Amino acid sequence: MGIFAKFAAALVAIPPAVLGGMTTFLFSAVAVSGIRIISTMPFTRRNRFILTAGFTLGFGATMVPDWFDHVFTYDGPNQALQGFYNAIVLILETGFAVVALVNVILNLVMPEEIEDEETPELTANEVDAPADKEEWARVRKGASDAEGRPSSEIEPSKAA
Repeated sequence: MGIFAKFAAALVAIPPAVLGGMTTFLFSAVAVSGIRIISTMPFTRRNRFILTAGFTLGFGATMVPDWFDHVFTYDGPNQALQGFYNAIVLILETGFAVVALVNVILNLVMPEEIEDEETPELTANEVDAPADKEEWARVRKGASDAEGRPSSEIEPSKAA
């Protein structure tokens, strides 16, 4: 920001409450976009499991920010290895990279289930459509049987 001193001064002049509101709006917009993407895919058992696994790890990494300290550590004299370890910790401490990696791996490894493949779902409307068409045809043409007439026109049958 040293090159653009005027631009930096303008950013520093923004009140913290405005920056907080902008940040909240930004993250809300990202969350809504993610929900929209998720809603376009079918919610099969496989997809629900992958999504749940991702949320679990993401919430876990958010709730326990130092979780990566328990995975492995490096205390040796090698500065390059220490720098590499610090870069890994920096990437994995927020959980975004872990969630993305685990979800991509699960999506590639978990097989599609037979019922998860694109099978058309039959609803009651589709199953009853032929019978409904027949019934409406009878109603429209005024069927001549007892069902199509008003009860006042039906003569009682003589039982033997």
